[in-house]
Amino acid sequence: MSKTWPAVRRVQVGLMLRAMRERSGVKSKEINETLDWYVGKLQKVESGNLTVSAAEVNELVRLFGLDDQAEADRLRALAKEARRRDQPARVPDWAATYVALEGAAAEIKYYDPEVIPAVLQTEHTARASLSNPLDDTQDVEPAVAERVSRADRALADDGPMIWCVLGEAALYRSVGGKAVLRDQLQHLRKIAARPNITVQVLPFDAGEHVALGLSFRLLRLDEPEANYVYLEALTSGDYLDKPAHTTKYAAAFDSLRMVAASDRATVKMLDRRIKELN
Repeated sequence: MSKTWPAVRRVQVGLMLRAMRERSGVKSKEINETLDWYVGKLQKVESGNLTVSAAEVNELVRLFGLDDQAEADRLRALAKEARRRDQPARVPDWAATYVALEGAAAEIKYYDPEVIPAVLQTEHTARASLSNPLDDTQDVEPAVAERVSRADRALADDGPMIWCVLGEAALYRSVGGKAVLRDQLQHLRKIAARPNITVQVLPFDAGEHVALGLSFRLLRLDEPEANYVYLEALTSGDYLDKPAHTTKYAAAFDSLRMVAASDRATVKMLDRRIKELN
């Protein structure tokens, strides 16, 4: 088992526990009563926001009637790593888990109909994205530095394979103003030439497609069966790891790539839009 951030292990432990609970049929109320947990703690554990002690893991293994020793040992090992001290992150607590997972990923696939992913943003785009127009007292610079650091890590020579399908709207949404958007698209065009990064634009005229109204990310760690779908809301994120889910989202992403513009056509679209912004 490779070393990685504790936040990633929390996600893995939570997903394993959720699967074990559903498989065993044990009710949440029974878990809360047995472990003396407050209502809501189980949900936080299963979503990767809280750790579980060694004693709690052993009790859960017993409660779920887990006979597979290898599975029980893996759960204990992951839970132990999850209890290590995390690296500090300048993002909300619920988002810190995703940042850790992103940092540990060997491959990331993004689909967003209108927003350029954080790891592909310029510093100026990041600053504009993170600023709150209703609160000019907010200091966004720590969060900007965090996002720039994530981008540097993703764009390093040993960075992950990145596949990104963007809706054409992302080329028009003027985050930070005309000049910032132009620089962002120039940056996108430049990094799209890197061997580990593929960017495709899904044109408006592609019409209906499999992911209308959605955005999602697929992350693969360099570990057996470590594939995740990440879905994000305004103040929370959710992870899916069951093959029934990851396979469908992977197929959806492949479908999006097929209807999106090719790499070469995407470069032409970027060049055209950059020229319009000059």
